[in-house]
Amino acid sequence: MIKLRLLFLAVLALPFMLQGCMGPAIVSAGVGATMVHEDPRTAGTIFDDRVIVSKLSTRIKDKYAKQVNITVTAYNNVVLLTGQVPNETIKEDLALMVLETRPVRDFRDETTIREVATIKEIGKDVALKGKVVTQLARNKDVRSIRISTSVELGVVYLMGLVTREEGETAGQIAASVGGVEKVVKIFEYVD
Repeated sequence: MIKLRLLFLAVLALPFMLQGCMGPAIVSAGVGATMVHEDPRTAGTIFDDRVIVSKLSTRIKDKYAKQVNITVTAYNNVVLLTGQVPNETIKEDLALMVLETRPVRDFRDETTIREVATIKEIGKDVALKGKVVTQLARNKDVRSIRISTSVELGVVYLMGLVTREEGETAGQIAASVGGVEKVVKIFEYVD
């Protein structure tokens, strides 16, 4: 299911990639520089988060391939698992995988026991995430670069290093987007 989700995202991104070469490259370089400057995590922590996601995603795919639909998100060495698993035994094994992974320092399991999401459900989640991220980016009171957004079956998960006010505002913004069933805030507060 991880491959399916990545394929779906790639198909959605294709029109933007085909619009020309230099403009997007320049914009991407500018966005990348802004992201590094604005992100409150150290470069080492950002790298660790990417390694954590890569390691866990690979282990889960190798062991459970088509049995599960899991998304791994890491922010500041805190891991969030979302998605669907067929039973409690696999759910517990996934938790163990996370806890064995270094340098994970905290873990939130938001997986559900049910059949894997359909392509239609995944498509709705991808579209919903786009709407939430866009609304967060448009609000001047929220530094959206400090927030990682995941969506699973209409539930929005917000992670990041924010002030309490930013966290509250981000939660309200996400909850106001049509189609959002629930908002789960997994913030670390800097104040």
